[in-house]
Amino acid sequence: MRPASVLTAVAVLLAAIPIASAQVLSPAYRTLVVRYASGDRLGAADDLCGWPDSRIKKEVPILNSEWQGTTLGADAMSPSVWGTLPRAALMLHTECVQRAPGDRKLPGAHVTAAWSIARTMTREPALRPFARRWYEAFAELAQADYRWGHALDWAERGLDDFAGSGVLWLVKGSIEEMQAVQAAQATPSLPTDAPASVDTLQSGLLLRRDVERYLRAARKSLRASLHADPSLAEAHLRLGRVAWRLGDTTEARADFEAALARSGEPRTSYLAQLFLGRLEEDAGRDHDAAARYEAAVAIGPEHQSAHLALSHARLRLGDPAAARREVELALAAGGRRKERDPLWLYPWGPAVGVEERLEAMKREVSTP
Repeated sequence: MRPASVLTAVAVLLAAIPIASAQVLSPAYRTLVVRYASGDRLGAADDLCGWPDSRIKKEVPILNSEWQGTTLGADAMSPSVWGTLPRAALMLHTECVQRAPGDRKLPGAHVTAAWSIARTMTREPALRPFARRWYEAFAELAQADYRWGHALDWAERGLDDFAGSGVLWLVKGSIEEMQAVQAAQATPSLPTDAPASVDTLQSGLLLRRDVERYLRAARKSLRASLHADPSLAEAHLRLGRVAWRLGDTTEARADFEAALARSGEPRTSYLAQLFLGRLEEDAGRDHDAAARYEAAVAIGPEHQSAHLALSHARLRLGDPAAARREVELALAAGGRRKERDPLWLYPWGPAVGVEERLEAMKREVSTP
């Protein structure tokens, strides 16, 4: 959109904003939100992201202490004062959060503004679905950055308003699963002939308890995810992985098969076959393991993990030539694969693709 067209659209939208909004939103702030909504996303974000926190707290009504101290304070917290603009305001502040990673690590003004707007939106039936998607994406954004503590916090904040969000429960459960993996990796492993000190034994016991605590928390969250949305194949996939780590192979198999049956996309099907192959391998059924790994290779022929797993199975079956071929195929795809191996992305959980989902939400509220 050309600058003149943007200004015309801004003027039209400003004229359409209810009087209540004009009384609450400062002219400068209101103009930026309208510019963002009218398609001038980059320009509006450039300007707002340059505001100091002190100005944001003064001009954004939900953060304005003077407004909060008046009888109109409740109105300042209501989405109705934004007219048709709450979604645009939410994504404009989110844009500034994404531009300044530090704001995501600390309770910066843009984070607080975005959260406050999202919470007010939950009170309006027409705005609740968008607010729910924002909570899900914002929690995933932190998870994608490996800021698991922040991701858990945002998932739990979202669950306060959307206890029925299968995605938020999935975020929570996937992080708790990875916390268990980290705790397991930190558990000391001593040679069988090495003397173990009391301190070492106690430390190992505490870490193992942490592993089990995280795994049981993950199981509870992932079951809640499926209760909220039975179609979430990834929740089944992760429940199976948690059950496997807890030693319950029967439950693990059932969940991996359920993930395979419900999956509508290759990534989950690939991982389900890979994890089922590991169950067969653990049980000493190498022919069955090889069949599962072959199925994974068929889904993702460029992915290294399936080729390497199949190579291992072939070697155990006494066919070193076939094992070598699989390793060569795994190496051949290096440097030219179109997408990363889903097993490499597994620690990110449902956060995979979150940047694209946020971009779609921004386009949805910003129309040239």
